[in-house]
Amino acid sequence: YKPIYNHDTGNKDPPELIEPNKVMVFEGLHPIYDEKARSQLDLAIYIDIVNDVKFAWKVQRDVAERGWTEEQVREDIEKRLPDFSQYVDPQKANADVVLRYEPSDQGLPYLKVKLIQKKDGKFPKITLKKDLELTGSKPGATLKMYDDDWFGNAVTVVEMDGEIDMDNMEEQLKEIESNMEGLPSKKDGELTEAMVGLKSSPGSQNGTGLLQTVIAMKVREIYEKITGKEA
Repeated sequence: YKPIYNHDTGNKDPPELIEPNKVMVFEGLHPIYDEKARSQLDLAIYIDIVNDVKFAWKVQRDVAERGWTEEQVREDIEKRLPDFSQYVDPQKANADVVLRYEPSDQGLPYLKVKLIQKKDGKFPKITLKKDLELTGSKPGATLKMYDDDWFGNAVTVVEMDGEIDMDNMEEQLKEIESNMEGLPSKKDGELTEAMVGLKSSPGSQNGTGLLQTVIAMKVREIYEKITGKEA
């Protein structure tokens, strides 16, 4: 049985029975902490949220939904920080791909979202043909790609800072999609179509929705390669 933590209530729900299957997804705080367990995975994904963003998001949720004060939120984060630093945060060094959230260069609440891909890793990387700058509504968005070092690993980073113009969402998404290489689309405009369909969802205007959708398409690509079946 798997224990279930309810992020809405902050309490545990009844456990769920886990049964064998050909494809399994492990998620939680420690899915790639253990080396033996990690070695059995076909792909390891880590969500890396820097402290400033984490605090802003937790304040927004806990103050509004749980009636906490900002000071209570800060104390709760600081109480968990030693365990997080020892057991959770180090996992990002071993992930095949990392989705990292930082404050935008224009400051919060805008975000800079990075897709950090290990070179020659298990995640079939995407690249950009060129850097992009999208204008329209404030703050606008920039997309760029560069090589970097990630805990001793050579990586390729695709970064989106800011937000697209939601009044011209489809047009700007088409420009972004046509500038991507290595995107495993089933048809022309698949990424744009998926994003437009999720227009009302949180994060659809920034790198959250865009790069999560890219990862989903890559997971599908890996699934089809492993199973020989079309998803």
